[in-house]
Amino acid sequence: MIKFFRKIRLNMLSEGKTSKYLKYAIGEIILVVIGILIALQINNWNEHRKTENKIKNSLEALRSDLIQDTLLITKIEPFINEQYKLNESLRRRVAGENATIDTLIHIMHREFNPNWKDQTIYNANAYNSLNENGLIENISNPLKTNIKNFYNKKFSLQSRVQKTTNDYREKITSYVNTYTFGSTPIHDQGKLIDSLVWTNINYSHLAATFQGISNFKRILFKETKEELNYSLINSHNLIKQINNYLQ
Repeated sequence: MIKFFRKIRLNMLSEGKTSKYLKYAIGEIILVVIGILIALQINNWNEHRKTENKIKNSLEALRSDLIQDTLLITKIEPFINEQYKLNESLRRRVAGENATIDTLIHIMHREFNPNWKDQTIYNANAYNSLNENGLIENISNPLKTNIKNFYNKKFSLQSRVQKTTNDYREKITSYVNTYTFGSTPIHDQGKLIDSLVWTNINYSHLAATFQGISNFKRILFKETKEELNYSLINSHNLIKQINNYLQ
């Protein structure tokens, strides 16, 4: 094809058809430019299609993560609620008009369980991947903004829960270094240690310890419950939005 056009140009020049040659040259340049633009457009279209496929796969992975998160939350919520109810029932008994020092000792010695669940671990691989490869910026609004806002708020709530959990664990460490408790099988310390610990205890210290830990457990429940509710409700909303986007 190139040889063909070159032959035409040479024939025009040899025949002295300069004006026709110029018109032909301009036309040839236009054809070349058009060809380049078409090639660029095809390349851009191919790249756009590749990007769209990557976004589709990433959103499907994100949707899968969100579904797993909702199942996880549904699984652990009953334990959180149970622990809260137990904590509040013990506080009510200690605060009751008929409560005595024996009431407090029995609760702290036999019923109170200072343990708390570990931080909820969500799967954020798909979201992190969207951020790291920049694909999230290619997602159109409002889905892009909603995804960012959801995870920013979620991570913020998780960070707050983790800080409170760490503070609570420090209090628990101090507690178990002073007292024994028999509400869980793994803390079977035996009669000798149990009797030595609970002989001649400082009632004021015991009361302050119970009050401080049970208060902290109440705060921890409130923050954990807020994070779980936020994640559950907004995960369902995002799943619906992703489904609509992928249709």
